[in-house]
This record gives sequence, structure tokens and C-alpha cells, in this order.
Amino acid sequence: MANPHSTVLTDGSFDWSAGVNSSKVTTLASPMNPNGLSRNELAWLVNGTVQDGGVTQRTGWALNGRMADGTTLFQGWYLYEPVNDSAPYLISSIGGHIIRYIPDTAQVTDLSAVFGLFNPAGSPGVADQAFFCQAEEFLIIQAGDGITLPLFWDGATLRRSNGLTGTPKELPAATCMEYYMNRLWYAQGRQYCAGDIVKGPSGTAPYQLRDSILRVTENPLAIGGDGFSVPNNAGNIRALKAEVNLDAALGQGRLLVFTRKSIYALTVPITRLDWIGADNNKQPLQAVTQMTNGSVNDRSIVMVNGDPMYQSLEPAIRSHITATRYQNMWGNKSISSNVSRLLDLNDRGLMRFSSGIEFGSRMYQLVSPISTPAGVVHQAMIPLDFDAISNLQATLGETSSGATGYPAWEGHHEGIQMFQLATGDFGGRQRAFASVLSEIDGGIDVWELTDYLRTDKNASGEARVTWGPEFPAFTFGKEFEMKKLVGGELWVDSISGTVELDFFYRTDADPCYRPWFHTELCTARDCTELEIPCAYPGAPFREGYKWPITLPAPKVSCDSMGIRPSDIGYQTQVKIAIKGWLRIRGLILYAEPVDRALYEGLRC
Repeated sequence: MANPHSTVLTDGSFDWSAGVNSSKVTTLASPMNPNGLSRNELAWLVNGTVQDGGVTQRTGWALNGRMADGTTLFQGWYLYEPVNDSAPYLISSIGGHIIRYIPDTAQVTDLSAVFGLFNPAGSPGVADQAFFCQAEEFLIIQAGDGITLPLFWDGATLRRSNGLTGTPKELPAATCMEYYMNRLWYAQGRQYCAGDIVKGPSGTAPYQLRDSILRVTENPLAIGGDGFSVPNNAGNIRALKAEVNLDAALGQGRLLVFTRKSIYALTVPITRLDWIGADNNKQPLQAVTQMTNGSVNDRSIVMVNGDPMYQSLEPAIRSHITATRYQNMWGNKSISSNVSRLLDLNDRGLMRFSSGIEFGSRMYQLVSPISTPAGVVHQAMIPLDFDAISNLQATLGETSSGATGYPAWEGHHEGIQMFQLATGDFGGRQRAFASVLSEIDGGIDVWELTDYLRTDKNASGEARVTWGPEFPAFTFGKEFEMKKLVGGELWVDSISGTVELDFFYRTDADPCYRPWFHTELCTARDCTELEIPCAYPGAPFREGYKWPITLPAPKVSCDSMGIRPSDIGYQTQVKIAIKGWLRIRGLILYAEPVDRALYEGLRC
């Protein structure tokens, strides 16, 4: 008898520029399923990017050097920028020692040993998180215990603050800080206050009065150890950040005060006279800008074109500007439901150690924290790609296709256990670093997150990155008809070196992916990888390409319920595990219609 279904059905996609969305069912959106994944979305992505519309591996990470052994507690770090335009370097607090690390030479200097000044070594819950802020050439380092007076590093000398009882009176023990409107603001529990204005009379001649920002001599409230407060039910202050005000005609700025529950904005006194006169009876205006869902800490707050983006305890990632814009609407939504698949697994008790940066037109936030003897490390980070809104059409409100351009979440990146991130300007070039717990010997290392490497580089040499996308579940345009998966094609280019691909599939609601197909590709990266005489071993070859990878019919097994063959269902979902560098430009799946009896699969 002739097969009445002789036509092979096709489905697939060639663009994934919208990134991942784990808040929706994985079925492809259609008139029958309007809230499914869009055709240009992925169900998930590991160690990849969709920045050009295809799917590509993230760029490589490189081991830069060792900062300390693993017998002490990592408490925090800061990328210090000298005022003489020399290259920035890292200042860390590790086991109470203040460590200087120079990235390009991996030179380590124990400043605490040199100057005989140490902070508490720390233990879980006790001085386990240090706080940093640079104001002019001074890096203020707080131990975080609320007792130890801060340390001041000016690029050459490390010294201890005199505190409010010394001569001259200087910054007291505090937690988070912010240098704003020419003063160093600091938090103590629910209170916050500020020191003297820069180049004020309390400064000294050797620093051209700039060191006045370390003094507390102008405001009677601050001199007495008091300050402005947030309400009791708000909790302790987690972060202080400056708000960007582009309207210079107003002549005023606001300081954002973050607690874990709320966010407040203080209209900061600008002149020295206004600051001296500010007291409990004449407090500057403090307004509520966010009634719920404040920040977990100061490290995770990333200023993206003036918008503070931060982690909150739902767990979620939020935009302060977006929350303010929709203040009068129902609900208080985050901007991170696309990546809730991973965020929901966060240990809320450890989220105060999270960290974030903006680098390479992306925001990165560390997630999945776990405790170790060396401190809290994060097993992954989630990137938000802003490239989709960086073209002219999207900047004006439309992309070339007529749709509004939005940032794209790109799943998560993994491979090293990260304490904290840092980024800075090195002679006009932005570079990013991660403090990392070594999985080999427990040491504390520095890794650079590059925007150009095709492989990771560890102590053993090059290491290909394992990555891969999880595509939507395709219905072949026939949601209510059963299909049999019979093959497919994957279109790839930009191949560099050896690449291994493992394909997996599943149908309908099967929780298990089934092995489908394995293949390997290779494009020589230079002449040393060819069996020919090599005249120019350092000259790189161009990336290669491959005609569509043809996928055969899968090997059949029973589905997880044992009801029908694993290759037959109403929808089919595919994921790929890839080791090596290439770009995916298109995925096409082939299926054949399958007849089904009305009560087939019925169980009593």
C-alpha cells in the first residue's frame, strides 16, 4: 500500500538574536501556542553568545597568575587606577593581608607585610567581606566588621585612619562607600554620612589638599559619629551609588541608598556651606525610589549608561530606571525572567557575595554561589548582551526588520569558580578579570576574561571550550499531528581547529534527551597543523566552513514512559554539546507524519 504521507515536513531557524528565554514553555510560538518561544530565541545556552544572530562559543579565558595560596580567606578586591595614567592594578584583601597584583607581570606584593598593617583575617560571617572605594588617588579599604578603622592606599603608602577620635579626625569604620559630589560617603548599619569636600581646608599641601576627602571635620553630625538614617524596617544599608543627572542646570545630584528591601535617594548638599549646616533638624531630602526589592550588595551593582542594574533577593536582576518608570503599574517585575532557570537555584544566604561588571558590550553577573574554605565562589555567570541595541536603527527605536531592539540574555558561562569580577581601562582598552579558586590546589588565581581568544588557556596550555545551545521544540507547523524525526541539517561556519559535536533530541514532554549523532570537524589554525613544511608558523589561517552537517535518522529507543518510540511525537527539541570554536548559522529538522489511533496509549 502506498504511503499517503509522502511529503517530508521541515522546521528550523536561522536567527537566535533574541537570546535565551527560560520563562516560557519550550514549544515554538504559533497561533496555537502564542506564548511559546519565538523563532529567534533559544531555550538555553551554555558558554555561548548570540551577538551576531548566529550561535557562537564565548571567547576564551586565560590564567593570568597566582595571587595567594588557598589557606586564607578571599575578602574582596578592587582595580586601582593610579592618577598618573599608569596601568591599573588589583588590590585585594586576603586573610586580612592587603595584596597588590600587577596583571601584566603577575607580580605580587604583600602591602600589609611591607607597612606592618593588617586587617582581621576573617571567618564565615565575621569580617568575611571587605569594602573598597577609590576617591582621587586614595583607595579606602574597609575590613567590613564595623570596628576596624579603614586603611588608605595612595599608590605608594598604606596607612591606617585616625578615626573620629584621632587628630585630625578621619573616616571611621564602615561598610559600603561611594565617592560622589566631591565627598566620600560611607554606611554604618542603617546610617550613612560623608567626609569633607575635596580640596577643602582640612587637606594638606603634599596632596594639594586632595586628602581632605579622608577627613571628617566639617559637619557636626558626622564629627559626632552620627548620620542620616533609613527606616528601621528597611534593614542595613547594602550599597551607596551615585545617580546620573544629565540636567546640569538643576545643580543637584542624588545619592542612591540601597537596602535589601528598598532604595532611597538623598538630595546631596553640594556646597561646603550646605554640608556644614546639614543636621538632624535640617536634613537633606531623602525620597523612596523603590519600595521593594533592593540590592543584595554593592559589588553586583553595575552602572549601565547611568542605570544601576543589580541583583535582588527574589533572586532576580533588576534595573532601577525600569522599576521607576513602571512604578504606578501593577506588579514589580525584574528584567531577568529569561534566565530564571539558573537564578532560581541561587542560595539567597550567599548572594551578598555576588559581583557584576560591564565588559565588551555586555553586563555579567555572578550566580550559583557556594561556600568553600577560601570564601564564597560562584560556579557561573550570566551575560546580558547589549549589542542588539547598538546599531543605528535600534538606537532610533527600530531594527532593520521593524522590531524594537532589546538586550539579549545569553544563558550562562561556566568553567572556573569565581570570587569576584573587576574591569578597568588599560590605556584605552577595556580589560576584565576574575579572582578564581584553583580546582587543582585551592590557590587564589587571577584570570583574564578576554574578548579575542578562541580557547581557554590554563596552566597546562590551551583548552577547548565545551559549549552548546538548547533549541526550541519544533512542531513543523502541525501542532496536533504526530511526527517521526527522520533527520536534519546543521549549517556552520567560522570553524577554528578541531571541533566535536554531539547531538541530542527529545520529543514532547520527555524529560530525557536521547543521543542522536556524533561528528568531528577540523580546520587548521596555522600551517603547523598541516602535514606540510611550515614556513610561517605564527601566521594564522582564516576560519573555515563546512557544508551542512547532515543528521541521519536517530537510533530508536523507548521514551521515558515506555509508551512509544523516542523518535515519534508532536514536537521535537534538539540540543548540541560542542567542544571547539565554530558558529551555527542554521538548524533544519526533517520529519514524517505518523498515523495515530484515537485511543492509542490509553492506560487504565
